[in-house]
Amino acid sequence: MRKILSAIFCIGIALSGYAQNQQQTRYLWTCTHIQTSDYEGYLFSKDFWVDFGVENQESRYTPSHSDVDKAEKLIKRKIAYINRDHENQDNCPLIDENIKQYKRQYVGFIDVYGAKILYINFVWDKKLDEKLDKEITTVEGGCSHYFSLKINLDTEKIWDLKVNEPGEVKYIQKVHKKRRLRY
Repeated sequence: MRKILSAIFCIGIALSGYAQNQQQTRYLWTCTHIQTSDYEGYLFSKDFWVDFGVENQESRYTPSHSDVDKAEKLIKRKIAYINRDHENQDNCPLIDENIKQYKRQYVGFIDVYGAKILYINFVWDKKLDEKLDKEITTVEGGCSHYFSLKINLDTEKIWDLKVNEPGEVKYIQKVHKKRRLRY
């Protein structure tokens, strides 16, 4: 009986090690893939280079799964109101009616008041799927297939909804500036 229990124990440890290795493969570059039945996206770490910030920014932070879940619940509850003007959505899909179609990119910031701010980039374009885990995707044109917004997770305020203008889609390549090392 002890041999059987020992064998089961060893198999359990081996399988848990295998499961941990499988989880680690989900970490891509400096972001983590997240997927539920309602949304899919990438959490970018605080160390991931971005060429933008938020108002009153103090620092960056890596969003947690619970931060994203809270943000997504707020979006689900408030997107129709926030998108009530349907800016740049003439002859294009309405954001609030198609929110599940978008893949997301989540970037975390901390403002000078200590509040967590999430910048969320929404992309509905299969041609860009391979880039979504490598850089914050920026395009011109494409109307409501591309938009972004910001959420203060502490006050639950959603603002700065930016929907791309209509027109031909043009991918904007990121140019990483080299940092000068100081000795």
